[in-house]
Amino acid sequence: MRHAIVGLPRARRLLAALIAVGVLGAVCASSGAAHTARAAASKSTWVIGNIGTYSGINSGNFLGAGQTLQAWADYTNAHGGVDGHKIKVISLDDAGVASTSVNDVKQLVATDHVLAIVGMSSGDDADWASYIEGTGVPVIGGSTPLPDFAGNPDYFPVGATANNSVPDLLLYAKNVLKQTVGGYLGCEEAPVCSALEPVYAGAYSAIGGKLAYNTLFSSSAPSYAAQCLAAQSAGVQDLEIIGPAPVIPKIAQNCQSQGYNPTLLLNDVVLTPSLASSIGTADAVFGADAFPFTSTGNAAAKAFHAALQKYEPSVLNPADFTQDDADTWASGQLFAAAAEAAKLGNHPTSKQLVGGLYKLKKDTLGGLTPPLTFNKGKPNSISCIYIMSIYHGSIIEPQGLKLYCPAAG
Repeated sequence: MRHAIVGLPRARRLLAALIAVGVLGAVCASSGAAHTARAAASKSTWVIGNIGTYSGINSGNFLGAGQTLQAWADYTNAHGGVDGHKIKVISLDDAGVASTSVNDVKQLVATDHVLAIVGMSSGDDADWASYIEGTGVPVIGGSTPLPDFAGNPDYFPVGATANNSVPDLLLYAKNVLKQTVGGYLGCEEAPVCSALEPVYAGAYSAIGGKLAYNTLFSSSAPSYAAQCLAAQSAGVQDLEIIGPAPVIPKIAQNCQSQGYNPTLLLNDVVLTPSLASSIGTADAVFGADAFPFTSTGNAAAKAFHAALQKYEPSVLNPADFTQDDADTWASGQLFAAAAEAAKLGNHPTSKQLVGGLYKLKKDTLGGLTPPLTFNKGKPNSISCIYIMSIYHGSIIEPQGLKLYCPAAG
């Protein structure tokens, strides 16, 4: 056969050679594709947990976070996963019940063996914080205003922690709005509402202002006129309200009916497009811990909106879409950055993942967060906020994606 080929005219010999090379190339390509497929299939799936108050009286603040984390996982998996590993999310609802919250976290850690709690959006986390400390499983991102993000070394925030975000917001009120006398209204149903009161009191004192009035309120009260009149009598210029989102328009309207129009300084997780259109003529300012959820100001923020639109469009409902969704998306990105830094493999551990978190230095996750650096064994204090406000019923970003960092120097 070899002699027959040699005897062919030159053109025919060349054609025969090309056919031979083509067949060999096709075989090699097929073999390469099969190898790639086998390599991808051999990579393990990484399991992460999520817990939130997705039903019950305080669910309005966190409603879409679990769905947002699933959208992040779907988007990430569609783009090759994290270092080729697919992500599985197990999300549980504690309904705002402390015992349920504790049991949910124990299930995620002891039964589901999750690598981390990602995008934590539970108002009852204080009830299981000591348990999680003994497991080595990190809490990566979530609703950053919760106090444990500022005080617990096992919590890794994606934005400004309350010890910094509150002073930053009050300094904005002082420097831009020229207001230094505050009032605090906290819901009596959730422990976090009362836990944040001393944070605000200390922050006012630190900026040379004062918290002139504070009280707890029932989220089911028929009227808040009495609280509005008491705050007005105390000379309150800006009124902090920590509680379920649906209550805030009612408080704002009750104050307006008394001829009292303080600037509302609100926790970012309560802000929704529907809230903005329903608080009447009230002015409100928010300190967003991670990138403003309404923003499409950079490629990373655009990916967030595109993923929600494709995988979980119900999250974009004007009554449900909140800053907590942005914080949750950034939480997924923080998990991915830590996993890549740790070079996790097919048998990853939470300890390795935590090591990856400590390797991150001033990481903004593509422009989604303030610079993130975590210190081993110490509470993780993060500075700088993004300013959002309500003006004539619409949400605006007066500084876009520029960080506001007065307390940082």
